Amino acid sequence: MAQLKIILRRLILFLLITLLIACETRFEDNTRILVKGSVKDQYDLAIQNAQINVYTSRVTSFLGGEQEFLLGSGFSDSNGEFSVVSLFDKDEDFSVEIDAGPNHSKYVYKTSTINYEPTNLTFDLGNRILLELTAVNYTINRISEEGNNIQYSFRFTSEFCSEVYDEGVLNIEDSQCNTQQLLDGILNDSTPDIEGDFYAPTGTEVVFIYSVNEAPESTETFIVENNSNNEFVFSY
Repeated sequence: MAQLKIILRRLILFLLITLLIACETRFEDNTRILVKGSVKDQYDLAIQNAQINVYTSRVTSFLGGEQEFLLGSGFSDSNGEFSVVSLFDKDEDFSVEIDAGPNHSKYVYKTSTINYEPTNLTFDLGNRILLELTAVNYTINRISEEGNNIQYSFRFTSEFCSEVYDEGVLNIEDSQCNTQQLLDGILNDSTPDIEGDFYAPTGTEVVFIYSVNEAPESTETFIVENNSNNEFVFSY
């Protein structure tokens, strides 16, 4: 009986080691790629120190769970140019993310590398535009009697751009780049007032759409200015 227990323990240990080896994430050690390009704002000014990260996703469990892996990373220089040497992975979810912090929009390049390998192992992203963002602070308060309510929404340009490429060609249908975004809500007796904020590209138009007590919708518009005093106040 004791010998049988020893054999079972060894078998379990062997299976655990086998599973760990099988689950180990491996990439193509002998293949490197170059991700290059430049990053500027909407005023054609170079953005320095934007972080460029290269990612891939892998299934890491028998239940189909995925985990994102960082393959390479770097920063743009004083001219906004970047050149990142990275590992390469043949995967459906290969992406490059450009992030210059909260004051600029974010950009993501996505592609499948299962059946695609770029020329000279180089992903040339060209010139990418990150929009300058400014905070908009808003206050909506009720000055009328109880029982009045308001439905409202802010419509503005999204701060996010994601482009999907199929073998180097932009897939417009699957891409979403600086689309229109809605921020909406309802105020009534339980919550008559609200304060909040959102970020929108500097120089763009924000449309405020509202309906008081289910009346026909009305709109107000304003331009996001390049300063820290973008305050929108509305009373109903």
